Amino acid sequence: MPRRPSLAPVTLAAGLLVGLASLACQQGGETKKTEPKKTETPAVTPPPADEKRDPSTSLDKAVTAIDLAGPVPPEASAVFFTEDGALIPLACYLHDKKKLAGGKDCLKLVKQGDEVYLKSRTSELLDKIGAPKDSLCEVGSGGTPSSLSVPAVDAGAAFDYAVAPKSLARNVVLLPEDSWSEKKPSLSTEEIAALTALAKVAGELTIRQVALQDLDADNAPEKIVSVFQINPKDSERYTFAGVFVQRSSAPTAWIPIQTSSNDTQTYTVYGALDLDGDRNHELWLNSVTTDGSGGERIFQLTKDGATGIGKWSCGL
Repeated sequence: MPRRPSLAPVTLAAGLLVGLASLACQQGGETKKTEPKKTETPAVTPPPADEKRDPSTSLDKAVTAIDLAGPVPPEASAVFFTEDGALIPLACYLHDKKKLAGGKDCLKLVKQGDEVYLKSRTSELLDKIGAPKDSLCEVGSGGTPSSLSVPAVDAGAAFDYAVAPKSLARNVVLLPEDSWSEKKPSLSTEEIAALTALAKVAGELTIRQVALQDLDADNAPEKIVSVFQINPKDSERYTFAGVFVQRSSAPTAWIPIQTSSNDTQTYTVYGALDLDGDRNHELWLNSVTTDGSGGERIFQLTKDGATGIGKWSCGL
């Protein structure tokens, strides 16, 4: 049978505790209370400030899109600008005359201090119209500048276009850069043959651009194509260059927008915009010549062609 442990050590310890308690009472009258030990939390040293960070441009700052609310044509006048070191008015809608216009008529719609919306493929900005200023392609032309300054562009920023009022930007579409790269949509053999016949050239056309974009608000995309052929006898000229549109409602017909023969320019469609609010988009064309100069112009589509608004920019 297992042996039970002895209780003697427990009894002795209890006696000692009672004696000590009695002695404490005799010496102090009351048992001394022990204050709880305080635990100090070590101070947290914040990381040093990043002196190179600009709070106004930091990625820590939430990015919010600019509110583009407001009236658009035909309820309001509006101006569409391209940018080349200054804002060049390409076309505008005149609310009082209910028509599209270009050039000086557009300059009358804005004044110094008015708000203007600037847009590139990667950024957008609200700024203020400044004083008249020559664009880069107008420097040295003499006379009164026909373009307008804005602080952001004066400081070196670059944009694709600008509009006033800002609400017009809701009606502007930039065509994808892939549409004039190797990634552009392909054309069928029949489509290329039809375009070659319209160009009235021998040999092959070079397909510069193919873009798909709804231009008449029917939820079906039109096909926009730019073509050219280099003159085999003069490499500084093109036998033919032009832009055509194929309506979704007439997939076998091609409408000529802008064409030229035995000339020096080729064309790219940068974008589409509904400038007069009729739900039909105008086309924004860029032209580049073999000597590196160029210009831009807005074209209003008709049933069987297109009408240029104003003149080509940069004196093209």
